[in-house]
Order: sequence, then C-alpha cells, then structure tokens
Amino acid sequence: MASTDELDRLLSIDDVSEMLQIPVQSIYKQRAVGRFCPAYRIGRHLRWRRGELLNWLETRKDPV
Repeated sequence: MASTDELDRLLSIDDVSEMLQIPVQSIYKQRAVGRFCPAYRIGRHLRWRRGELLNWLETRKDPV
C-alpha cells in the first residue's frame, strides 16, 4: 500500500499520461467533456493528487 505522502503527491499531465498509458491529448479531450478525474489548476498548470486519481480510476472498472 502506498504511503500517505505518495498518495498526496501532485502529478503533472505528463505523469498522468505515463501512469495511465494514454496520450496527453486524450486527457485534454476527456476533460473537455467532463469524463476525466478533476484536476487542480495551479497557475496555468494542471495537477492531480495521486490518491484521488487512483480512487477515480477504481470507479472506472469494467464490470465484465
């Protein structure tokens, strides 16, 4: 299990893209239609808390 510090770590869009193995552009497109994990805007940058992203990902499990 990940430590609290690791779960609180902020991820850039490139980190998220690598973690989920999807292109950055796919993240932007899914965000535009409200189908991606909410991000924090820090200045002009988007950041995701790792723990929140993992929790959101769990809600996307394929039931089959």
